[in-house]
Amino acid sequence: MIRSMTGFGESAASGDGLNISVSIRSVNSRFLELNVRIPELLSNFEGDILAAIKGRVSRGKVMTTVLLDSDTKKDLYNVFLDRSLIENYILELSSISGISGEMQIGDILSLPNVVNLKPRDDLHERVKSLIDNAVGLALDKLEKMRVSEGMAIEADLRNRFDEIEKKIEKLSGRVELSRESYMNKLRNRIGELIEGRFDFDDDRIAQEAAFLAQKSDPSEELTRLHSHLKQFRDALDGKESVGSKLKFILQECNREIDTTGAKGDDAATGEIVISIKEQLERIREQVQNVE
Repeated sequence: MIRSMTGFGESAASGDGLNISVSIRSVNSRFLELNVRIPELLSNFEGDILAAIKGRVSRGKVMTTVLLDSDTKKDLYNVFLDRSLIENYILELSSISGISGEMQIGDILSLPNVVNLKPRDDLHERVKSLIDNAVGLALDKLEKMRVSEGMAIEADLRNRFDEIEKKIEKLSGRVELSRESYMNKLRNRIGELIEGRFDFDDDRIAQEAAFLAQKSDPSEELTRLHSHLKQFRDALDGKESVGSKLKFILQECNREIDTTGAKGDDAATGEIVISIKEQLERIREQVQNVE
């Protein structure tokens, strides 16, 4: 079974006045590329999120967005009043001549850096299970989509393999025809050269035709092509990520069919080779999206 590199999953978890939402999107990439967008307040969870994704995804560009919301700000922050800074402000202001009167609460709050918000000490503990649950469910949905698309890709690949194997059988059947073709061409050519002035040995002509046909016999290439297609099918039946392996096997298939085409000496063989190359190109496009 293969998996697509394209997928999407999202989920949310709530509790204790906090709401966490997670969305994960993946697209094609040669390697595993991870990107996480997360509020600064939760930045210490980024490592855990990356580890969770690496445990489920081996290849592709994965973009994760984490959002945090709360019923009230007090669920997230404690208010910190910097008393020592306030005392310094008052001390400095009272030392200036001509300034008198008492400072009101509004005056104090307007002073820079006097009031600050600090994350609650228990925030990490309260958020951890929510993030773990939301990320896990989002990854489940992502994987489900990647598996579903992978099944569709696999079905298409297997159908194309069947078509290629039928065409390989046609090419194999043309090997003997090629020998006969070489023999007829050689006989006609010799006849043109000697113009009936000499008799010539059919056995000798058959030997020469067989020799020429052997040089252009694609049997070895077709046998290897059969082998590569079997390797391709075996890879599809495996449980590991096979995208890179499929690409390599596909390169070998193209090499064999190119050589077969170069050995072909008739239009029918050329047409079959072109149709196989077209199928291989469609397979290549599909393999680009396989994890």
